[in-house]
Amino acid sequence: MKILFISHDANRAGAQLFLLSVMKYLKQKGIEMQLLLLGGGVLENDFSEICPNNFWQSANSQQKGLKKAISKLVKSQNETNATQQLLESLKKANFDYIYANTIASAHVLHKLTEFVNAPLFAHIHELEFSIRLYSQKNDRDFLFKYATKIIACSKAVAENIIENHGVSKQKIEVIHSFVDNESILNRIETTDKQTIKKKYNLPETGFLIGGCGNAEWRKGIDVFLQVINQIMNTSNENCHFVWIGVKKEGNYYEQILFDIAKMGNGDKITFIEQTPDAIELINCLDIFTIVSREDPFPLVMLEAALAQKTMIGFDKTGGCSEFIEEDAGIIVPYLNTFSMASSITKLFLNQSFAKQLGQKAKDKVLNKYSFENSVLKIEALLGSAPKV
Repeated sequence: MKILFISHDANRAGAQLFLLSVMKYLKQKGIEMQLLLLGGGVLENDFSEICPNNFWQSANSQQKGLKKAISKLVKSQNETNATQQLLESLKKANFDYIYANTIASAHVLHKLTEFVNAPLFAHIHELEFSIRLYSQKNDRDFLFKYATKIIACSKAVAENIIENHGVSKQKIEVIHSFVDNESILNRIETTDKQTIKKKYNLPETGFLIGGCGNAEWRKGIDVFLQVINQIMNTSNENCHFVWIGVKKEGNYYEQILFDIAKMGNGDKITFIEQTPDAIELINCLDIFTIVSREDPFPLVMLEAALAQKTMIGFDKTGGCSEFIEEDAGIIVPYLNTFSMASSITKLFLNQSFAKQLGQKAKDKVLNKYSFENSVLKIEALLGSAPKV
């Protein structure tokens, strides 16, 4: 078996890390493969240790005026030649399957499949807002029509593809994303909470309430601020709020800072940029909030569950309610910040119930969501598909 994998970039994010884990496993099984990267990132070396990496060319000239026009013309021609050579090379490799990871890889598939005649597996990690944001209609229509099989990272993703893109249910396989359970449990067990709190200037006592994700509208940091406001106005508990993984730049982040200044509670909020200590920080929290407007199956949710954190999220946002259900946390109506704040304050007064929810979440990850469960399903799916 020989597979051409496609990744939209090599940044350290959920979908890319998922693909990296799958490729590592298949390499151990003796599967021959190559990777087509549509963008760069910090995981390039990790991918290159597994198999040969190919890079799709794209123009990005910053020059102005006539020089820009000439440079763009020359660069465009060079990139056309480079792409043609790449496609010819991939054609000669005689791949048995194409595995396109995320909807953001859709824009190359029409051209690629003219050269690489192999069944296409499309792994979709996005819900509708992100599907429309990261793909053009013609490209995603081609992907959904041409794909032999579509892998959805959650039931919510599968339902959206069926409802909004007319894809047959029989064409879709739900395979949940996963994290490295054993590695995360080891890190949790060895976390020195006081050291981590001191390192990131977090208070040593009181309730720590947090969330995690990029500074973007979809992840809902502005919603998190509304929850904070509700709690601060209705509770006398000693609370501090933490957001992990935020990039401290861009319009959205500046808007967040503007709101905090107006609210006057900046001393109660700590923003922490992307850090290798994310698991340890999550382990320091008392309550983990999932305030995303849309999130297909957030991996950080699984990490928080392994740390036995009490989780609270919104309904109708994707994989959050799919995982939590009725027993592994609390689900409140979509963007109802008053309901979320009220649930959090009630948990302050019922710590035994909070611990029960955290334990159930951990048990659910260990029993249902593991690398072994997911990767074996992917392996079986690849093995069952007919070759061209």
